[in-house]
Amino acid sequence: MKNKLLLIGCLIFLSLFYAQASLTAEQIPDKNPEVTIEESDLLRNLSKLEKDSWEATKKHDTDFFRTYMATEFKGFFADGTSADRADFIRNLDDFQLTNYTMGKVSMLRINNEAVMILYKLGYEGHHKGKKIKMSNIESSSLYVLREKKWVEIFYQETHAASVKRK
Repeated sequence: MKNKLLLIGCLIFLSLFYAQASLTAEQIPDKNPEVTIEESDLLRNLSKLEKDSWEATKKHDTDFFRTYMATEFKGFFADGTSADRADFIRNLDDFQLTNYTMGKVSMLRINNEAVMILYKLGYEGHHKGKKIKMSNIESSSLYVLREKKWVEIFYQETHAASVKRK
């Protein structure tokens, strides 16, 4: 029970931290002078790259993922599974993505060579013949800059907690 409370406390802290330190796709330099054109462009570019990865999943485009993911990529998914880059690519044909939705994307810039993209996610499809429907997922992708190209090194899905307010 203490571990669960500690985890919830950490998640609340991180949520508040992200709310303070993140940049959303709607923030543009004209409306917010603190947001630089570089940050705005980076958010737009990484949001597109993230969407491209979902489209590549739909198309079973293994070539895309060979260049999109860092060789040491690790992913953790809402169903409790995890995969490294080789596992993800090898199992791509087992997953038929039929639909996905991405919510508003925000960005947490860690440094000049590491950026985290965060958004709400929903998707449906089939995995090895079994129907899958995921909704209300908090999704995060960590991108690192390698040889002047952004690559995904870490991905995580978490079921968003439903908090009842009094």
